[in-house]
Amino acid sequence: MVVGVLSDLAKSFNVSISLVGYLVTIFATVYAVSTPFVTILTSKYRRYNTLMTLMVIFLVGNSLSALASSFWFMLISRVLTAITAGSIISLIMAFASQIAPQDKRAALVSWIFAGFSIASVFGVPIGVAISTSIGWRYAFWMISIVSILTIIPLGVLLPKNVSQTTSSIKSQLTLLLDPRIYYGIILVLFTAATMYSYYTYIRPLLTTSMHFSLGSLNWLLFIIGIFSIISNRLSGRLAELPNSLSRMPIFYVGDIILLIALPLLLQYKYLALLVILALTLIVTILNAPIQLHF
Repeated sequence: MVVGVLSDLAKSFNVSISLVGYLVTIFATVYAVSTPFVTILTSKYRRYNTLMTLMVIFLVGNSLSALASSFWFMLISRVLTAITAGSIISLIMAFASQIAPQDKRAALVSWIFAGFSIASVFGVPIGVAISTSIGWRYAFWMISIVSILTIIPLGVLLPKNVSQTTSSIKSQLTLLLDPRIYYGIILVLFTAATMYSYYTYIRPLLTTSMHFSLGSLNWLLFIIGIFSIISNRLSGRLAELPNSLSRMPIFYVGDIILLIALPLLLQYKYLALLVILALTLIVTILNAPIQLHF
């Protein structure tokens, strides 16, 4: 949501867009650092109880974002949501691996990741429309309402007791002795860096640099979201193939070429849009294969 309302937040808090962009950077950093520790520290509790608790904390953090009166207030609320967001996803993945049969896991994982894309297709354009018409705070309240509507069916439908193992931080850190872990971390790190390097500033990129009208912004974000959903479905199909990770280099070469081309083509807005759509199509195709591999 922050991605879609960067300009409005900058105006409201009277700070630069580049400073507001740090909300995304810090969120991602806290997300990455806190997720393994929160997951380990909560592993001794029932997954169902842990997930419900984290969902409520996420709801509180997002509601505080809606109430933010300054950049620093917003930053603290985003940190709170970041601490819980990663562990929520890891728990959802754990439930998925136990609920789904082996031959359906790749498809289910890709659909879970597609949830991010679906949120982009509907959530970001709706959030932008709400922000530009009645204010960015209402966009965050919308997320809080959706969170409540998500918590209720999760609470009813998820199994209350599932088999699980507990582990200490020390035992988890022994995984760092395996060099394959570092390869996986590097792949995910650079994939995320590639995506957020352009998507964080997608609104000013489309309207200021590429000179699309503000009225066309929602449609453009909708189209980008559709391509992201297609990307996640392709990722699931790719994960079902043998040695799927060995097919990744060709996509990374494509990423490099497109990233080099994008700043050179910004003056040709339709060509630049095609580059962004192509990036969106291949940049996260690693998701399902690497989830199943590790």
